[in-house]
Amino acid sequence: MKIIRPVEVTDAVFGSSTVSESEAQRVNATTYALDAVVRGDIAGTTHKLYLSLQAGNMGHAVTDPLWWVEKGPSNRWAMFDGSNSTDTTKADSIEVVLNTTSRVDSVALLNISAASARVQMTVPGEGVVFDQTFNLVSDSGIIDWWSYFFEPIGRKTDLVVTGLPPYASAAITVTLTDNGSTVSIASLVIGLGKELGDTAMGASVGIQDYSRKEQNQFGDFILVERAFSKKATFTVWIPRGTTDEVQRLLASYRAVPIVYVGSDEFGATVVFGFYRDFSISIDYPTHSVCALEIVGLT
Repeated sequence: MKIIRPVEVTDAVFGSSTVSESEAQRVNATTYALDAVVRGDIAGTTHKLYLSLQAGNMGHAVTDPLWWVEKGPSNRWAMFDGSNSTDTTKADSIEVVLNTTSRVDSVALLNISAASARVQMTVPGEGVVFDQTFNLVSDSGIIDWWSYFFEPIGRKTDLVVTGLPPYASAAITVTLTDNGSTVSIASLVIGLGKELGDTAMGASVGIQDYSRKEQNQFGDFILVERAFSKKATFTVWIPRGTTDEVQRLLASYRAVPIVYVGSDEFGATVVFGFYRDFSISIDYPTHSVCALEIVGLT
């Protein structure tokens, strides 16, 4: 079990992106119609979109609830908004450069649709210190020759890259590519990883679905697909000497979403979210046992 403690992506950390922020900012002298969409123009709103609630909307700040309602992030910043269901999208490829000001050794790409992913780290004065490309074709479910030849090709939707040199100041470039198709990513997380211990057999993973599924008086089903969140339960064997540190560390992230990686073998155990509950049993001479219940972001 490892965790990735995220670095907040601010304007200072954000370097560049091939995804343009094309949504027009609100202009004070412009009159907006009902349902018009603009990008905010004051601090804290510049990367968010707002929907006009009334016609003849002029001179009203996007923070005025009588005139505007927040619609979501801009396309460029959707991957940094803390939600795993709003996507940054672009045809063919997406490239993002982030300039770190603290130590970073891990990158998580979550809810992605692409054929390949490339992660690079460049350090001033040293050049490129990490450069690796990952094929996102998934072999999960290919268990015999029939499935090898006839099952549709699947792709990994989550990728966690660890082992980057932990420089305190570096540029991290992430490139997602799928020529001829639309590339998308819901969450890009960079941060410092930490190994907590060994995940025990018996872990469970799943989702919490928020779709509407109702049956009317005639027996017809009304199905409306909505967002979902991952969930997982892990038992982790941690070295006895780190019991206090793990207790302190998890307590410090009680209300902060981080990336949990239950096992490198299963992408389903990667959850970006928070724990609902955890407990540590000091049962053995050399190890303690930590039970974690994780809830992912929608």
